[in-house]
Amino acid sequence: MGGVALLTVLVIVAIATVLCVGMLRGQRQSLQHAAGLFHQDQAWLYTQGAENFVRDLLKEDLKSDKRRNKQVDHPGEAWAQPFPPFPVEGGMVRARVEDLQGRFNLNRLGEEDSSDGPASTIFRQLLRNLGLPDALAPAVSDWVDADDTPRDGEGAEDDFYSRLPEPYRVANQPITDISELRLVRGFTPQVIAKLRPHVTALPPQAMLNVNTAGATVISALLPALTPSAARDLDAQRPKDGYPSLDDFLSQPVFNGLGSDEKDRLRQQLDVRSQYFLLLADADIGGRHSMVHAVLVRGDSGTLRVVSRDLGQKVAMAASVPGNSGSQGTGAANQDQESLR
Repeated sequence: MGGVALLTVLVIVAIATVLCVGMLRGQRQSLQHAAGLFHQDQAWLYTQGAENFVRDLLKEDLKSDKRRNKQVDHPGEAWAQPFPPFPVEGGMVRARVEDLQGRFNLNRLGEEDSSDGPASTIFRQLLRNLGLPDALAPAVSDWVDADDTPRDGEGAEDDFYSRLPEPYRVANQPITDISELRLVRGFTPQVIAKLRPHVTALPPQAMLNVNTAGATVISALLPALTPSAARDLDAQRPKDGYPSLDDFLSQPVFNGLGSDEKDRLRQQLDVRSQYFLLLADADIGGRHSMVHAVLVRGDSGTLRVVSRDLGQKVAMAASVPGNSGSQGTGAANQDQESLR
């Protein structure tokens, strides 16, 4: 009887031990999960802090410009400077700001009735400079314009898209994200990847800021403007930016242009910006929060977020003035208002 009792006690102890180990393991996993959620929430709050900081920075920049009566946006301003990584408890926060109006706005194409308008001419030249066929331009124009008439032989309206194996309708309105180009005739992932650093999707009235545009985009302003000449023009840009379009168009590379040609360019250019892209990445306790936020600054200084992309991969590219980086691609977790 004593042996049976001892065996019973040993079994009970073994079962209790197994249950205790299971409970401890479950508790440890619950604590790890809770800690992970806590760090994730912390990372998100830090990116929101970066967003608020940038909003204040852009507001102060506009106030400063108004005080000096010189409303110009250029790479020498505080918002455009690389922000050093900021250490916080348990991790690091990194952020940078890009001027989206330093890129060609594809929605400008929808404002023109023909393929030889100033915006279309610039876009065709940009495609050629990137080694892409300029025949892609009419398809984008047809996608963003309001009519149903194809432009040239390379354009595409409902008649083209409705005959595809998986048919769909043309948008016939401004795009809100560069990823929409995947639906446009001729735009493969390789084409989009090559074009993405140099284009953006903003409201049609947003023009190209010559003070923040990189040499690749600047070289598209004129067919005769070689990449080397564009780089020279970029390098010679005044430290405080061109105060006006007249100052920019008075540069020697534009001497051969007539007044009508310069007026056509003026319709596409500006020296100030309203649309900015914040890229913020917080790494707290091994948990990341990555935010791409598009902010618009009104003439009165009001700042609002028009899109916030939370689905980007965790990667902070090196800060490069001008056309660096990439615009958010639009993920499932996107909180976006219309840019139209």
